[in-house]
Amino acid sequence: MRVHLQFTATWLAVIALAGVGLAQIQLVPRTWSRTYGGSLAEQGLYDLRQTPEGRLVVAGYTSSFGGPGQSNWLLKLATGSGDVLFDRVSGSTQGDVTDGASIAADGGALFLGRDVIDLFIKHDAWLVRVDPSGDVVWTQGFTRPGAGRHFLFDAAELADGSWIAVGATSLYDYPPQPAWIVRLTSGGVPLWHYEYGGGGAESARSAALTSDGGFAVAGATVSSGAGSDDAWVMKIDANGKIQWQKTFGGIDADQAEEIVELGDGGFAVAGFTNSLTPSGHAPWILRLDSHGALLWHKVVANGVWGDLGGAERTNDGQIIVVGRVSEPGFATNDLWCAKISAADGSILWQRAYEGDTGDFGSVVLPLAGAGGFVVGGTWGWGFAEESIWLQRTAGRRELFGCDHVRTPSFTTISPPITVQSTAFHRAPGGALIQAVGAQVAPSQAQVIVRCH
Repeated sequence: MRVHLQFTATWLAVIALAGVGLAQIQLVPRTWSRTYGGSLAEQGLYDLRQTPEGRLVVAGYTSSFGGPGQSNWLLKLATGSGDVLFDRVSGSTQGDVTDGASIAADGGALFLGRDVIDLFIKHDAWLVRVDPSGDVVWTQGFTRPGAGRHFLFDAAELADGSWIAVGATSLYDYPPQPAWIVRLTSGGVPLWHYEYGGGGAESARSAALTSDGGFAVAGATVSSGAGSDDAWVMKIDANGKIQWQKTFGGIDADQAEEIVELGDGGFAVAGFTNSLTPSGHAPWILRLDSHGALLWHKVVANGVWGDLGGAERTNDGQIIVVGRVSEPGFATNDLWCAKISAADGSILWQRAYEGDTGDFGSVVLPLAGAGGFVVGGTWGWGFAEESIWLQRTAGRRELFGCDHVRTPSFTTISPPITVQSTAFHRAPGGALIQAVGAQVAPSQAQVIVRCH
C-alpha cells in the first residue's frame, strides 16, 4: 500500500511500503501559488531564474514603486514558499517604459527600456545593469538626432559577462523598420550594433546563445514570407554576420516570441499564428534543425484562441511552453503550460491555471531533478489589474490544495505552411550612444497567497 504524510515544512514525504520493509522514500516539493503587486495597476514579469543557492530571482516591472512611469523590479524569493526575501526598483531618471529584462549569472539583471520623448517619432532606448542588491552597475543609452525610435526587448548574457540585446528601430512609425541587435561588453560598452531588414518592418523579439558561439534570433517580418507578418528566425555569428535566415507562416499575421536551443543544436520556436487556425489566433510551436530547416510545427486545435509567450528546454531534453488560452465555457483567458516532445511535437502533458481575470503565461522554469516547475505570468489574482503570478508545481505538475488547476485535452494540428529563405541585408546601426541617468528606490511587494 502507499501512505501519504503531509508536513507543514517545505517538503512532503511520500513513503511507499512494500510488505513490512521500507521500499522507497520520495521527496515531493511543497507547492504554492502567489501573486505579487502593489497599489497601482501595472506589474509584469520578464524573466525568472534560480540561483545556485536555491533562491528564485524575478525580473519584471512595476508602476507601484519608484517612478515616474514604470520601474524595473528585481525580487528574490524563497523557492520553497514563495516568500519575498528582497525587492528593489530601478530605472532611468525619466522612468518611462520597461520593455524587457534578462537575469544575470550573478543574480542581478539587465533591464531594457526606453524614454518616450515623442510617442510617434522619438523613443530613446536604454539598458540598466543592476547587481544582486539592485544597485546600478552601469547604464547605456541610444538615441539619434531628430526623429528616431529604438526598442530593445530581450537580452542574453555570455559566459564572460558580456551581452547581446535585440529589438527594432526606425525613424518613424512606418517602414523601413529594421530589427536591431546590439553586442556589449560586460561593462556595457557597445562592441557593435547592426540593423537587419528587407525594407518593410522587422522585429527581433528573442535571442538565444548557441553552442557554436553565435546567436539565434526570432521575431517577425513583413518584408518576406507568405503574407502579412511571418515568423522570422535568423542565425548570426559572434560578429553579427548573417549565417542563415528563414520565414514561416501563412497569409495572415504569424509571430515568434521565444527561441530556445535544444541539445542537438536545433531550436524550438514559440509564438502564435493567425494563418493556420480556425480560431483566428492560436498557440504555435516550431522545431528547427541547426540550419533552420523545419522538422515539424504544431498549432493548438479545438478552436482554441491563444498564444505562447515563453519556452524552455526541460531537464530530460523535451520542450516546455507557456502562454494563454481561451475556450468556450470559460469567462477569461487562462494561463496554459504544456510539455512537448522534442522528437515529434506531441503534447506529453498540459495544465491550465484559472485566475480571476485574463491571465498570460510568459516564463516557465524547470527546477533541478524532480523539483517540478515554476510557472510565471501576469494578472492572476487579487489586485485591481496586472500583477505577477508565480506557481511552484510538483514533479507531476500538481498544485496541492489548489482548485484553480485543470487538465485540458487540447490536440494539435500541422497544416501546410510556407517556409522561405530570406535575403535581408545587414547595415551599421544608426543609433548614437548617450549617457543615461539611473535611479534606485526601495519597494515593498504586496503578496496574495492563493495556495500553500
